[in-house]
Amino acid sequence: MKFHIRPARPEEAGLFYAQHPEEDKRLGAVGHVRMDFGRSGNEFWHTWWPRGPEELNSPAFKAELQQIVGKLREDVLKSRFAMERFCYDHGGKIDGGYVQNYGYIVETERYRYCLRCNPSPGDYNGYLAVYDLAVQRQNMARDKPLVGRVTYANGDAQEFTDADEFLRCVQEELPYRPTTGLRYEVLTDDPNLRKQVDDMIFDFYGEENPRQLEEYQKKPDQGMTMGGIK
Repeated sequence: MKFHIRPARPEEAGLFYAQHPEEDKRLGAVGHVRMDFGRSGNEFWHTWWPRGPEELNSPAFKAELQQIVGKLREDVLKSRFAMERFCYDHGGKIDGGYVQNYGYIVETERYRYCLRCNPSPGDYNGYLAVYDLAVQRQNMARDKPLVGRVTYANGDAQEFTDADEFLRCVQEELPYRPTTGLRYEVLTDDPNLRKQVDDMIFDFYGEENPRQLEEYQKKPDQGMTMGGIK
């Protein structure tokens, strides 16, 4: 199995340490493998700690995890000395812990593997945290704030978290407003998006939006629809 391993960025340090259960859930945490090389530095002891729903610990995941660990055992997880050399050669310093830790990330199609290395003797030498990317993307999309809502006379409604998709929908549906009963709401205080919507409406009616961007710094009127046109 081939994969790319890269040093962690400073802002990714939190992925390598224990998270609050709610954060684990949001990130799609499956669990982590705790590892050490024993007194000699050449042993390999490991324990699996689940951190997510049991269904995430599927046979397919277990098979891939075994392949990933097996491949890492050829290099960074070969021994404590090999880990020390790997960290020296590849960087990846991350904050946290009472000694210097190093972080490395492997991503496959479905999972993100976050390997925290501590090549110091007398302590656990590695933690491999695993996150399910499909679950993470679903949660991120659900948690993303709404930017707009579109409703129709027949009761249909659409909500948008992506500004470009919201703008595209309004632009495409405007010509059919007399028959569909299109109404929309801008649900964000972002002045750029609010102005873009008003610009689109004024342009549709062959006019130019008289309001400048500075005027959109204020929050929109409560319940205002159809951009700035009342």
